[in-house]
Amino acid sequence: MHTMDTSTGNMTSIEDVSISIEDDDIHNGFANILRRFRMDFGSDDLRSITAGFKMITVSKLMKTFEVDPNNASINNWILEFKFWSILEGLLDVKFHRDLLCGDDKRDNSSANSELPIDLKNLCEYSSETVITDQIISADSSLLQLYTVMKTLSDTFSLDFQLLNSDINMDNLNTTKWLATLNKINSFNRDPKLIKELDADAPLRSNLEIDEDDKSNDERFFSKAFELLISNNLEELQDLCQNTNNWDFALMIAGLQDRIDPVIDLDDYSNSTRPSGVKNKLLRKRTIYQLLQNEKMGLYEKACYSFLSNDFVYCNEPVDNWEQKLYLYLNNLLNIEVENKELKIIKRLGFQTNLIDKLPSPPIMSENINDILNKLNNDSNSNIRDQSKHPIRVLIGSVISDNVQTLMNNTIKSIDDLNSNDEIMNDTFILRVLTHLSIILQLTYGEKIISNYDYTKLLKCYILRLILYKKYELVPIYISFIPSDEIIQVYSHLLFQFDYESTDRISQIENMRNLDLPLENILRKTMEIAFRDTAEYYPTNVTVQLIYDVEAIDEKLYSTIFWFIDAHMYSDCLEVIVILLRRFLLVGKIASAIKFLETVSLPKLIDNYKYKVTIIEDDNDELILPDFKLLELRYYNQLFTTFKKLLDSNDKAEDINVEKFQGLVKSLNAIVREWLFPLVNYEDDEVSQDDVETYKELRRIYLPTLFNALFDLLISKRQWGKKNVRDAMDLVNLLADEKYKLYEIFNSTNELQPFMEKLSKVGCQLFGEYKEGVYVDI
Repeated sequence: MHTMDTSTGNMTSIEDVSISIEDDDIHNGFANILRRFRMDFGSDDLRSITAGFKMITVSKLMKTFEVDPNNASINNWILEFKFWSILEGLLDVKFHRDLLCGDDKRDNSSANSELPIDLKNLCEYSSETVITDQIISADSSLLQLYTVMKTLSDTFSLDFQLLNSDINMDNLNTTKWLATLNKINSFNRDPKLIKELDADAPLRSNLEIDEDDKSNDERFFSKAFELLISNNLEELQDLCQNTNNWDFALMIAGLQDRIDPVIDLDDYSNSTRPSGVKNKLLRKRTIYQLLQNEKMGLYEKACYSFLSNDFVYCNEPVDNWEQKLYLYLNNLLNIEVENKELKIIKRLGFQTNLIDKLPSPPIMSENINDILNKLNNDSNSNIRDQSKHPIRVLIGSVISDNVQTLMNNTIKSIDDLNSNDEIMNDTFILRVLTHLSIILQLTYGEKIISNYDYTKLLKCYILRLILYKKYELVPIYISFIPSDEIIQVYSHLLFQFDYESTDRISQIENMRNLDLPLENILRKTMEIAFRDTAEYYPTNVTVQLIYDVEAIDEKLYSTIFWFIDAHMYSDCLEVIVILLRRFLLVGKIASAIKFLETVSLPKLIDNYKYKVTIIEDDNDELILPDFKLLELRYYNQLFTTFKKLLDSNDKAEDINVEKFQGLVKSLNAIVREWLFPLVNYEDDEVSQDDVETYKELRRIYLPTLFNALFDLLISKRQWGKKNVRDAMDLVNLLADEKYKLYEIFNSTNELQPFMEKLSKVGCQLFGEYKEGVYVDI
């Protein structure tokens, strides 16, 4: 399969990230989430689906990591966990909001709107947390940025825990600048070293600290940067305390979100001094000024850069697509919010001269699409390569409102698939795309992806499940197909593939549990089976009895097993009539025999009768006409006799008198009565077409069975003259006006050959029985 460029929607190859067949727990887990949602429809919201997907993915991730920490698929599971986390976060702030607002939703992006917030309860000393919350909540685009940022930040700890699990920070010094301190106190102090140990000393004096302390600081700030972008401030405070980095700890504390109980909550029980948004903005601008110090290490600059909402310096040590995306978003969101905060302060009539004098970091991008374009074209080749990963493509498409293009290209990719092998190779991304499409369809209907394309995508995933024999999961995904397509799609799948009895039973059970139209699906399946195989059973050719079973015959009659397993006995018997007529009309006697060996026709009839007697509603469709039950009995009689006849031919030397007499009795009954009552059945339900079918079947089979009976009697004439007399008496049966067998023989051009054979045999018998076959010796 292919996927899209995160910014343009163009397809790119993902062969390098395809993974092997996934474990059953993933497929079963995702399917069971959907099963519960479908069976309890209305009691759960979409969040339960995405939360379930997220937990299954992270469970798979942790199991994989425990078995093999170097497994190449770990990165895929981390990315998928992030994707479902982001999707879960956006359900309320984007998907549900889109759904509620519909086409009338207004564009309230930060670039085009004033702040629709209440200024009455705000003042110069209002906490920034309160003002920020109001600004973000009032602007859907900022709220989406914030949600994506928070989700990414919350998942970074997983990256560092698993992908950087070898990093050990325990060797950090517990004393700040210990090496510098020791050299300052030595007799041979280096004049290039600072004289005081406060954090501002290098800036103030333009002197340096010891190289060991520089390395130790860089390790500290490297860890601090991880904790900052992971929003793990509590652990960061502990790290500062354990390493005596009190200046940095104070810097972090000054920028943390806080609410003033007096100003913001009207709580006068606490006399806490208000901090105010101005102070926080001043702190950020001051920190940004620190970045001008060229002597800072890479990670120290990155920390200050991040704290001041700058992008330029904090992105330099980053080699990960999600982290760089987060830094872009942090820059865009916080500078937009700060600009609005300044407008609020000025509107309230307060001065911002000091803030205005300090430099502020530039906004590096205009919007999400701009950010994604920059990532795709990043100067770092690793970032560019990571941008092509299909899960990152999905993330980019979701956060940039580019999902429709993604889905269109996905469907085009599916259309380009030429074999099932290609479907198998793309199982990872196909699973994610399929479950995303289900959520989109439940949320937006056809606004994002048409029912036709959506159904095509689900069919592709269902085919993958079938190829790996996950049959019990198929009904779950069928239940999410648009209702008007369910019968058509499922019936084709049921006929297309072969299923064991356990597979059929599990699907039938799930169809019932999911309230799928089971009966109509199976009836449509049977219709397709007979329609699509009609060309293999032409009735306009000369009929010859066929004693081999072809694959198409087995394919056709195996479809009936669905009716049997579903206990749809009326439909089952109705279709068996049609099937046996089709087989017999083209001479496929062996296929008919083999089919009836796989089922018990008498038992099916008994089950049907029992079910009819307990039906409470008077449903005439479930009642078979009597003539069809009689027809089935005649077919059973024919096949039983044919089976005996074929067995006797295969094992002629083993036949004894008892078996011989049983076979003769069966053949006698067949040639006299088979279908004969139905030809003359006095019932309006028996159509003229039915009668013509019975006549044709008698024309095909009675001459063969009649000849077989004659030959059998003659072949065993040594067992007694009675056999010879019975054989010769068949002439009388042939001429009997009641059965009109002679007309059948004549219509099939077999009358003369039989008479010639009779004459020849009669001459032979004259030599053996000169007194005649009717005179006992």
